[in-house]
Amino acid sequence: MENHPSSIGARKLRILVRLDPELASARICVRGVLTPANLYALYCIARRTNGLQPGMPITVDLTGAQAQADALQALHVSAAERRLPATVDPTGAPCWLSVLEPAPGTGSRP
Repeated sequence: MENHPSSIGARKLRILVRLDPELASARICVRGVLTPANLYALYCIARRTNGLQPGMPITVDLTGAQAQADALQALHVSAAERRLPATVDPTGAPCWLSVLEPAPGTGSRP
């Protein structure tokens, strides 16, 4: 347990997934601080959401969150590639992510 993120003061994310009634789209609302340590958990939720209706647009809403720059950059790379990292989804299924940036004043952290 020594290497667990909570043992070094990492904060948990609070995540709410909102689905369109017809599964035409989804929004993953994130609160807390997005870091490289907890980005994997967000990717896992995106993978499960994508599995409900493969290819549906998924918006990752960070407007109520803070994000470390490297975690935000990795999330943008996944959005641009339209795939989640192979460590999360080895099948490489298309995943149509878009990212809403953290609100001004909460923004990214170095």
